[in-house]
Amino acid sequence: MLDIFYLVVGFEVNYPKAFVNEVHDLSVDYGHAFFYFVKNTKIIKSFSFGPAGEGKTGWLGKGEQAGFGRNAYNTGAIKKDGYRNSRPGTPDFPIRELVKAFRISLSSEQAKKLEIMTEKARLEILNGDILYTAMLNDTCGETAKEVLDSAGIITPSGSGLVKHSKILDFPIAYAVNPYKWHKDFREKYKETSYPNHSGGFTLATGDDDPIFSVLALCHTDMMSGASL
Repeated sequence: MLDIFYLVVGFEVNYPKAFVNEVHDLSVDYGHAFFYFVKNTKIIKSFSFGPAGEGKTGWLGKGEQAGFGRNAYNTGAIKKDGYRNSRPGTPDFPIRELVKAFRISLSSEQAKKLEIMTEKARLEILNGDILYTAMLNDTCGETAKEVLDSAGIITPSGSGLVKHSKILDFPIAYAVNPYKWHKDFREKYKETSYPNHSGGFTLATGDDDPIFSVLALCHTDMMSGASL
């Protein structure tokens, strides 16, 4: 039986007001992008980069996320907002919303290189060498694309304008973001929606592909039958 390798790139981009005139507004929704790749029906590696904690907030990390000024440790500490600035990350951020996914075929050589580069990035995040920094866009989309690029996997650009309208109502960055990357994917690949009725899941090596496994099984059976 022929082994089948493929990449799945998924998006949680479910708030239209977060992407108006091709500008991603972080104040409405951060969005999320992730990927995993599969041999036949089993996940080889996954990469879902997201925050692992709230980060330091206020002086000495004793502030509050909301109500600056009400907590003494927030006073004058606007830059110490853990939601907007650097905080610990995880390569296994859970998927909680409707997913819009795309499947791309891989050769065995591409899968092997992607496995190496994904594991390298995962270790860097777990060791604290890469932090989740929303305002600098060291986030899910930018980092996921960097890993795919490093493995020689070509994907759409995904680069676009980013703003946070609760801080400044004009773009403050131009970088890969989930909403623009999803738009670019839709222009090139067929989209599959996964409703995620379970309320949330994480991706792990050895698990069945939660989105395309049935399709993969059907295709494998067809390939097996054709070779008889």
